[in-house]
Amino acid sequence: MERKLALLAVGCAVMCSSCFREPNYSIVPEIAYQNIVITPSRFPQTDSIAIFISYRDGDGDLGLSDQDINPPFSVTNPDGTPNRFYYNYFVNIFKKEHGRFVPVVFADPNVTLNARFPRLNNLNSKTAIEGSLRYGFNFFYIFADAYRPRVTRGDTIRFEVQIADRRLHLSNVVRTDEVILGRTR
Repeated sequence: MERKLALLAVGCAVMCSSCFREPNYSIVPEIAYQNIVITPSRFPQTDSIAIFISYRDGDGDLGLSDQDINPPFSVTNPDGTPNRFYYNYFVNIFKKEHGRFVPVVFADPNVTLNARFPRLNNLNSKTAIEGSLRYGFNFFYIFADAYRPRVTRGDTIRFEVQIADRRLHLSNVVRTDEVILGRTR
């Protein structure tokens, strides 16, 4: 009886494992918008913003480590200009003006909302991955003059997000819902 149960268990395991196939995702990362959460801070003129996206990537080369600082991930390009691919999470902000969204540009070109997220797979793995990323940051609209157009409490904003993998493949761009600064969502 025990032998029959063991054979049945092995047979089930073989059948189940043959049914599971690794996903066949593109090696170009794909993202989807999930949610945005805005929380007014206890500090005046500051909001905490968290953007949630899902991702999937066919070869699992998402994320950068602290050691990924040499080209093509160095802070600057050889000509001294900022290197876009120092970051792997790209964020643009838009403000609603007269019913349409316009890009918000920082007065200082070295200021950005872009960020780096860590490696999501081990160093040598080339397997497909999927999951969710949460990007949280404080938005200081106390410095309204640091943005063009100005951004202040009560303004309606939204974000566009894109990510890059270590081969510098860029994902699709997703757009968040619109939110009003200073209001909980």
